Amino acid sequence: MAETCSVDASLWWDSFTLFFTQLENLSPSSDLPPNLAKKLKENHSWFADLLLRFKPPSQKSKEALNSKKLKIGSHELTVQPELKDKALQISSYLLLDEVQSYILVERSIKNNSVAPSLMFPEFLHMMLIQYYMERQCLLKCIRWILMHAIYIGSISEDNIVREEAKKLFDNQLESKLVSFFEDHLSCSFPEQMDVDLFTLWSEEILIEDNLILDILFLGYYDSFCTCSAEIWKRFCSLYKGILLGDYNLGKLAITTEAQQLSYHTKVQLLLILIETLNLENMLQMVHDERPYRKGVCSFSLNNVQEIDALVSTFSGFEMNEAGPLVLAWAVFLYLLLTLPGKNGTNELMEIDHIGYVRQAFEAGFLSYCLEILECDIFKEYDGPASGYRSVLRTFISAFIASYEVNLQLEDGNPALILDILCKIYHGEESLCTQFWDKESFIDGPVRCLLYNLESEFPVRTLELVRLLSSLCEGTWPAECVYNFLDKSVGVSSLFEISSDSQVDDASHMVEARQAVQVPGVEGFFIPPGTRGRVLKFVGEDTALVRWEYAPSGVFLLLLRLAQDVYLNNKEEVLCTLDLLSRLVSFNTAVCFAVLDISNSLQFHAIGLMNEQIEKNVWVVEIICNLVKNLPLNSCSAALMSMAIKILVTMLICSPANVTTVALNANLFDINLQTAVFSVGNNGFSSGSWLLSSKLARMILTDCEMNSSDCPLAISVLDFTIQLVETGVENDALLALIIFSVQFVLVNHQYWKYKIKQTRWKIMLKVLELMKKCLESMPCYGKLGEIIHNVLFSDSSIHNTLFQIACTTAQALEKLHVSRLFDPMEIEGIQLAMGSVLDILVVMLTRLSKDNSSSFPVFLQAVFSCTTKSVPLITSVTSLISYFRDPAIQLGAVKFISMLFVTADCCQPFSYGTTFFAPDNKEIMDLRRSASYILQEQLVSNEELFVATLNLFTSAARYQAAFVVAIFAPDAGNEDQHNTGDPKSQSSETSLVPLVSKKSSLLDALMLYIERARDLIKSKPRILLSVLNFMVSLWQGSPQYANLLEILRSYGKFWRHLADAISNVSNTEIPLLESVKEEDACNLAYSFHCQSAILRIMAYELFLQKKLLHAELLGKDESKDKEKNATKSDKSNSTDFHELKGIWSSWFKDSVLQKLIKSYTCCGYKNDIYYGAKVATNSFSVHVMEKLAVGDSGSLSVSLLQKIHGNLIKLSMHPAFSELLSQYSQRGYSEGKELKKLILSDLFYHLQGELEGRKIGIGPFKELSQYLIESNFLGTYQHQFNEDSLVKNVYLFDLKRLRADIKLDVWDCSHWRASRDIAETMLSFLQDANSIMLLSSSRLSASKGLIAVLAVCHDNSLGKATKEEGIPDELVISCIDSICKSLLATIETLSPVLDASEDVFNFLASQVELLFHLMRTVRKSIPLSASLLVLKCASSGLKLLSEIKRLPSGADDIMVLLLTLLLLVLQFNSLKSHSDGVADESSDENFSKVSNATLGLLPVLCNCITTSEHGMLSLSVIDLILRSFLMPRTWLPILQSHLQLQLVMLKLQDKTSPSIPMILKFFLTLARVRGGAEMLYSSGFLSSLRVLFAESCEIFSRSGSQNPVSSYEKSETPQDIWGLGLAVITSTLQSLGDSSSGTAIVNSMIPYFFSEKAHLIFSSLNAPALPSDDHDKKRPRAQRSGISFATLKETQHTLMLMCELAKHWSLWIKAIKDVDRQLREKCIHLLAFISRGTQRLGDFSSQNAPLLCPPTTKEDFEIFLNPSYISSRKGWFGLSPLGCVSKQKISSLSTAISISGEASESTDPSPKTHFSDAVAVQVYRITFLLLKFLCLQAEGAAKRAEEVGFVDLAHFPELPMPEILHGLQDQAIAIVTELCESNKLRASRDTQNVCNLMLQIFEMALHLELCVLQICGIRPVLGRVDDFSKEVKSLFSAMEGHAFLKASSKSLKQMISCVYPGLLQAENFM
Repeated sequence: MAETCSVDASLWWDSFTLFFTQLENLSPSSDLPPNLAKKLKENHSWFADLLLRFKPPSQKSKEALNSKKLKIGSHELTVQPELKDKALQISSYLLLDEVQSYILVERSIKNNSVAPSLMFPEFLHMMLIQYYMERQCLLKCIRWILMHAIYIGSISEDNIVREEAKKLFDNQLESKLVSFFEDHLSCSFPEQMDVDLFTLWSEEILIEDNLILDILFLGYYDSFCTCSAEIWKRFCSLYKGILLGDYNLGKLAITTEAQQLSYHTKVQLLLILIETLNLENMLQMVHDERPYRKGVCSFSLNNVQEIDALVSTFSGFEMNEAGPLVLAWAVFLYLLLTLPGKNGTNELMEIDHIGYVRQAFEAGFLSYCLEILECDIFKEYDGPASGYRSVLRTFISAFIASYEVNLQLEDGNPALILDILCKIYHGEESLCTQFWDKESFIDGPVRCLLYNLESEFPVRTLELVRLLSSLCEGTWPAECVYNFLDKSVGVSSLFEISSDSQVDDASHMVEARQAVQVPGVEGFFIPPGTRGRVLKFVGEDTALVRWEYAPSGVFLLLLRLAQDVYLNNKEEVLCTLDLLSRLVSFNTAVCFAVLDISNSLQFHAIGLMNEQIEKNVWVVEIICNLVKNLPLNSCSAALMSMAIKILVTMLICSPANVTTVALNANLFDINLQTAVFSVGNNGFSSGSWLLSSKLARMILTDCEMNSSDCPLAISVLDFTIQLVETGVENDALLALIIFSVQFVLVNHQYWKYKIKQTRWKIMLKVLELMKKCLESMPCYGKLGEIIHNVLFSDSSIHNTLFQIACTTAQALEKLHVSRLFDPMEIEGIQLAMGSVLDILVVMLTRLSKDNSSSFPVFLQAVFSCTTKSVPLITSVTSLISYFRDPAIQLGAVKFISMLFVTADCCQPFSYGTTFFAPDNKEIMDLRRSASYILQEQLVSNEELFVATLNLFTSAARYQAAFVVAIFAPDAGNEDQHNTGDPKSQSSETSLVPLVSKKSSLLDALMLYIERARDLIKSKPRILLSVLNFMVSLWQGSPQYANLLEILRSYGKFWRHLADAISNVSNTEIPLLESVKEEDACNLAYSFHCQSAILRIMAYELFLQKKLLHAELLGKDESKDKEKNATKSDKSNSTDFHELKGIWSSWFKDSVLQKLIKSYTCCGYKNDIYYGAKVATNSFSVHVMEKLAVGDSGSLSVSLLQKIHGNLIKLSMHPAFSELLSQYSQRGYSEGKELKKLILSDLFYHLQGELEGRKIGIGPFKELSQYLIESNFLGTYQHQFNEDSLVKNVYLFDLKRLRADIKLDVWDCSHWRASRDIAETMLSFLQDANSIMLLSSSRLSASKGLIAVLAVCHDNSLGKATKEEGIPDELVISCIDSICKSLLATIETLSPVLDASEDVFNFLASQVELLFHLMRTVRKSIPLSASLLVLKCASSGLKLLSEIKRLPSGADDIMVLLLTLLLLVLQFNSLKSHSDGVADESSDENFSKVSNATLGLLPVLCNCITTSEHGMLSLSVIDLILRSFLMPRTWLPILQSHLQLQLVMLKLQDKTSPSIPMILKFFLTLARVRGGAEMLYSSGFLSSLRVLFAESCEIFSRSGSQNPVSSYEKSETPQDIWGLGLAVITSTLQSLGDSSSGTAIVNSMIPYFFSEKAHLIFSSLNAPALPSDDHDKKRPRAQRSGISFATLKETQHTLMLMCELAKHWSLWIKAIKDVDRQLREKCIHLLAFISRGTQRLGDFSSQNAPLLCPPTTKEDFEIFLNPSYISSRKGWFGLSPLGCVSKQKISSLSTAISISGEASESTDPSPKTHFSDAVAVQVYRITFLLLKFLCLQAEGAAKRAEEVGFVDLAHFPELPMPEILHGLQDQAIAIVTELCESNKLRASRDTQNVCNLMLQIFEMALHLELCVLQICGIRPVLGRVDDFSKEVKSLFSAMEGHAFLKASSKSLKQMISCVYPGLLQAENFM
């Protein structure tokens, strides 16, 4: 077997089926696209050779199929054995070349045209269809070329298509076509064909005959070629042979369809013969009086004689079908004979052309012509029907002209001629346009007939109306007909001539001596004295007279319709209604003219005309009365249909007026027993909407007996649809809707139909109504509720819908194969299924938004499997694979998608229902279909592509199992295996086409990810649908772990996404004002793509951090797990590092900066939104002007009701009343005119504001503001749900608004002058939509970036390393950019205007993005940036505090702004405290920040009043007071603006978490005398007592065995106790010895040391030191720890004790019962601190003397920071042992190791910032303990001085010298170490610690001195020596440290007192 075999390149052809489809989809007026133009040229040889290139079988081709590959020119095919066998089999049947047969088989299977598993007979059947489809589409392509060339030829001669047409006929196409036609007429069928195949083959051959004749006709019709006499004779002989049965045309017509095709062929050939006689040219020659020789004619005189001889051979038997040809020949001869210069034509004179005419009439040629026009050829025909009608028009016109035919009723022929003319012109706009063109000489004879009929109007009304009705096809012809009737038609009547009435016998003029009755119009007369001309006599004294009186013919027709007697003449009524219907349908201006007839006509003629007649003539009332009075029969049904059709059209032009009249007329006899809208909430009564049975019976009668193009059911449904569109709420409308859905929809399938297709038309129309009702329900009130209940609760409606939808794709395919179903019926089924699926989608969508607590009947039916033979979900799922109809596919995809959403919503009610659980085959078909759609359907059907991705997205969110099944990792291989082997397929053949590239669904999606860089600009909607699905996968990452792993495994997955972001970041964003609607939408899609990509990255970063975190935590558990984790770590870490790399590259390439600028700048244009409101109100006021004079125009009823309601409210406005008064005083007109004048002035004021001229303050300004606040178009704002864009965007529904305005008809009415006003409004609204869409999309992208920033810098998952973090320089630049955009956004918001909620959302995103960027700063923020951020925050807070009506999200913005403010102030506060030595520049910078904060205080004070952000505001105020402002600056502001009582009230809520914050703020206030006075006067002490009393049990820890656990459970109460004490302490310090201070002391000492003494003592409890017992066997009692907060509480307690102890006299009296116990507690605590360091080397983390692990978030934060005190002495060495908690910090240490910042130290208890803080806190407590004891000693000393002796029995207890020595040693060691290690410069923290320790040292010496003096002892000698050495080293270390100079001097004095002479001996004095 050869590898590759080359065959003739001409065997290959590109599918003509596809090519023709592409050509057919082009607009007739559009140029050929370049790709199709190229394809047209490439196929020229195929077109030129016609069907000859389909070769017969050949041995060479048969042998070529034995090779593995076929090379056919540039094409190469791989030969599949199973397809080769099939190709060889069909080759002999089709008589087609084997290679071409193989091409056909492979292409058919690939395109899903034929299933490979079919049995051979069925396969051959389908392949025969496919083969002839290719042949026929080739012929159709040629026909399309000619038809397009004819159309283009009237516009431009220079055209590619026209050139191709000329080339084809230059290549002898005519002769080839004729030969092919002759061959077809004599061909015989293949002998091996069975009956079924022969039937199919014969139909296909006849179709080809039709196509060949179409091409020939077009070639002759547009003179691409000229028919020679020889060809004409051949055609004539063929026609004769066909009539005689000499050819196989009759033999092939064995089926109904074949008979129609055969008949069609004969008619085509006949019309070609008539066309090629060139009667049009002959008429032109006669008209121009040109001789025959100079004319354009292909026949010579000899040819004429030869042809005549041939025509004369037609026998009488043949005359029936040859009659038109014989008559056409007679006309040709007559015209030829009438030409000038008849010399040499004696032979022609001898021809009896009159005999031919006689023969034609005897044969009934008119009947045959009428039969041709009535056949299906001219109804549903895609060929040149207009051309064929044109031939008949020319033929009849020439016949009329030749033989002076008129329409007098001598016999039936005039009626037949009229019927023929009506049939010719009816439906052909081009012919009607030619008719009314006076330059068209061809229509001249017919125009003469029309004028003859017009002269006898209204005597012969029927004939005139019929002809005019057929001549009004199209806009301009309808206008011509109306003008003809309105202005050109006169009045004729029968008139008895008497002697006194004759005026002039010669001119036949008469004069009416008295009024003459107009025929057919009762009460309407021709005025006396009117002259007329006698047309003809119909008796001796009776004549038909044409009067010189010409009322409007339309008016007369309407008057005739208004006559009740006139109803008996049903035919004339029907024709008149048909004429009116066509006039108003084709031309809107005519419709308005007809509606205005009653108002435009004036009746001055006679007194009989009165107002009543004028009123009755109004056309709507006339039609309504006509409908009401119709009896029940088929003719009445036709009349009713036509009348309602007219009302439907008029409803479009004047909804309000027509609706009012039509509904009041009660057309359909609605039984209004109860008004629907007066019923209570229980619904409506069954009798409230009933229709009489007349309408139902009329509809049934019409369907069964009439064959109208517009059945009554369709008209009624159209009428109902139009009423729904008007927005009217009425009982009659409700009755019609329910009648339509409960009677028509449910029962129409059981009716009898005269025309079978009517059933599908009715079904489609009622489904259209149902969809319209569903869409309009939100706009309705009570009516909408009732319709909702009916549609969602009526099971009969559901069953009807499901019966249609439950048709599987396999069942539809069988319909296409079966010959029992007409193509029109199949098309009807498909259209109905598409509509039903759309309706089901809308219903599911509404239910998904419904918050009802019940499970609707509709959903029960949807999910139930028992109500249908095939479950609905199963059938709809199969329809996704039905590629014959993309509309059905699209509906099915949307239905399943919404079903997933709805199923999720109704989970609580899912009992007894079955959800989507497809089997394996359904999954496989779905997978194949989806793969084909994703790979092949993007170009041809973008909507289906997007809907399919949306389906996956919905499934990923709500039905995870479905996604896992569809995207199974091994699914691709399984599908490939199954599709490659037909034997492995199931008996049920798959309907899915073969995919060109075998790949999984994820592979298909990755193709779009790889193209993301380009798609984000060119097709962002496509990319967004893919990205949304991927976002949903990452959102459900636990369920889709395998799918995500596959996606990550694709090469450069993250890089492709990042490139898309990088590419679009370099694109300059256009100005919003210049963006068009389509561009704005694409730009919004692009931003959403960016948002999706950023969200995916954020999810992935978060996921990877969590995974790495979890894996590291689990490493210690098992070594095996560690090995397994290591393998997975590689892929995870690869993605993690790749994302980090992308993130870092964005810093270097300025991508991040560009993104931030793009997302934050130009976010919202409030002036555009405001302009839209002004333009809307301008339009509204203009309409009010119209309504003031009763002109409702074409506005919908609902819109008019809104505007009318606004007009009433506006008229009642005080400003309007003021204007009325002003205008009246100035002498303007009164009443309605005055009101109209005010509205007019208001309108021009609003127009001026649109043009930039602001309305001045006054009444007009108030009215304008009222209109803006009224939100006139609020009901037209809808939630935007396009694809998967952001769901919470509300845009103006311009589609609905345009439908309600009906702007397209304004040009046809007197509202045309107002069109600009409406267009301006729509333009502004469109701009507003674009702005809102873009701002929302920018908001989405901004949130995506915020998510990435939040995850990247989430400290809970480990801090970012230096490489990962954003460089500070870039952050500062971004902050600067955001701040400028933020300020610009704030400026657009004005507190006066009603700003949109969208702008606040955008403002919130800007603030949040700025906040996250501020958090990423690692060092410090420059002053300029800080000031800018402060300006933004303060401006935003001021703005929000000034706006009266804030949107729902304003509180969130306030919180963000306050948080941002707090953050930037903390930055600057820390910076100011860490700068060390202050310089002039730092002081200047600090003052700038301070000045910036000063203006914020009043705003912040106002913010405190709201509960949402009050405490945050308080925090900011507290920080400002503590760090940036001096008390003299801020105190007056707080006294003026701070509502302290309101803050105080919040202390009453003991459960509030804000109490600590309040107390901290009070502490700041209390430190200033003025603040302390504010607190005291506000009743702070009483509030604090209440707070302490309510929380007494929580404060008490006496029974708690574990203070740490107690603290963890309730952190807040301990803070409250300690802070409360601190506030009181500061208050006492600030108030001093004032009366207020004394009062506080008097009340607080008893309170704390009597009522709360147990809490005081509890705060002073000393922890127990670890036991010295080294017996390992004895169990140890578990020691409890304390918290850092406990240490602070102890500090606050001691501070209060010290402050109260200063008031010695009061103190002694108050605590005499507890003073000893209090001192003992203090001494014990001091002893613990002193002795804790004595065995420093013996302690470890297991037996630390003080257990104080971190417990709060703040503790953990400083725990992660390094130590700031470089000392290992004293408690600085002990505290790290007790500040470690493995349980608490394991995750944090892991996070540290993840981020690469783990300490390299192996110390199990390293020094940290937290351990240093604990040590410092211990020493602060030590200082306060010593201070308290010193105060006690001082007090005792004072008392001793007072009494003159020392009372040792009552002298306070003091610490033992050993305790004090321990403290002295610690102080000396710590200070010495710190001074030696910080010789150059000590930090502020180090300085503070040194000063604190020296103070402790000094006070310990002071107490030691007291003890020595009281006890009368001397220092121990050994102590003196040790002390001397330590002091020496201390003072040596202190040298050079200026900050210790004062402390050193004081210390030396104290040492001199305790150890006299020591310092002198050591030379330190």
